[in-house]
Amino acid sequence: MVFANPSYLWALLGLLVPLAIHFWSKKEARTVKIGSIQLLDESNSRQSSSIQLNEWLLLLLRMLIVALIVLLMAGPQWRINGNQKQITYLVEASIANEPSIGSILDSLHEDSPVFLLKKGFPEWETDIDYSGDQEQPNYWQLVQKIDSLRSDSIVVFTKAMVKGIRGMRPNTQKKIHWVVMESEETQDVPLLALNGESGVELITSSSNSVATGIHRELLVDGFEIFDSGDSLRLLSSAAKTVPLISLDTLHINMYVEENFEREENYIKASFRALSAFLKREIIIHKEEDILPNNETTLNIWLGNEANDHPEGKWLIYWPNPMAKQLIELTNAKNIYHLTSRLNPKNTVEKHLPEQLLDILDLNKELKALVREVDVRQLDETEINPNYVEPKKKRERATMIDISLWVFCLLAGLMILERLIANYKKQ
Repeated sequence: MVFANPSYLWALLGLLVPLAIHFWSKKEARTVKIGSIQLLDESNSRQSSSIQLNEWLLLLLRMLIVALIVLLMAGPQWRINGNQKQITYLVEASIANEPSIGSILDSLHEDSPVFLLKKGFPEWETDIDYSGDQEQPNYWQLVQKIDSLRSDSIVVFTKAMVKGIRGMRPNTQKKIHWVVMESEETQDVPLLALNGESGVELITSSSNSVATGIHRELLVDGFEIFDSGDSLRLLSSAAKTVPLISLDTLHINMYVEENFEREENYIKASFRALSAFLKREIIIHKEEDILPNNETTLNIWLGNEANDHPEGKWLIYWPNPMAKQLIELTNAKNIYHLTSRLNPKNTVEKHLPEQLLDILDLNKELKALVREVDVRQLDETEINPNYVEPKKKRERATMIDISLWVFCLLAGLMILERLIANYKKQ
């Protein structure tokens, strides 16, 4: 047995805990004065022996439970010999019923196993309809699990979606060949509508295997707004309901100390440009006109004095000569730093208005919707993990995750321990 995270094995020192509890819980003997021992029966000694034996059994069970919990944390794996000659095929569920894939898989040798590219790698079956399975697999997360397959060579039929890549590029000791099923279809999907001063604008995503674009269209007719005001129905041959977002006025609180008037002017000018670009009113509040922090989109502090206002979103002047941008996110949530005094050069070259627009984060709903409809694809070189050549024959072995078996054994021992403890009242 080997472990994915062997450093957790240090926690086996926790076996001392039930052992210490066992010895400390022993009660001291009491002296009881009796008139005669003739009525004492031999069964008392047998009962006492049974209690002591039962205590040791409970101690053993509890130590085993602690040990199994540590093993689960360490990621137990079992080493088996791989098959260097066999090729295993994986196919993404959403394309498993496509004729081009079906003809290829049907022509494979009977000894070549075929699995679905999803958690647990379930076996592919010819008589099942997988067209409704549109779950997006996380390719690189599954690559880490591919090492548990016995074959050294893996062929993967996939859409290779960009949205299926999350996390760091993994390492693998398997030779993986990706067959990307390219799609030339372009999907135009209405995402949401914006209700502003100029009217209702519909935002549509147009996505294909190469690029994803966003288009805005001013709606004159062909739609209806629900009474709740938070959604809109498009009256077309394929009626569709999309979220409706009202473009309310943005309110900015600005606190300005003496000698920071220049920074104030540059920031105000940037917000005027953003207001024209967004077609949305932006009001800056100062001094007696300040609003409560929770009623503003952004609070700005321009000064050398310390500022500690955790409520709301803040942009605080905090000089940092090593910073690469004018505005940087800090470790604290919703706290940003203005890293330099402003001047005509850095305001233009470092794109102050664009950075202010980023921290306003006005399109978070739109970004989430775009990710869902994004159908851009990667090529084989982009999706490939890092191949690591095994240096020893031992390293070529396939690792099988046995965490589920260990968990089942742990659950059984915990139930047994509770039954014995309740029966003996210990």
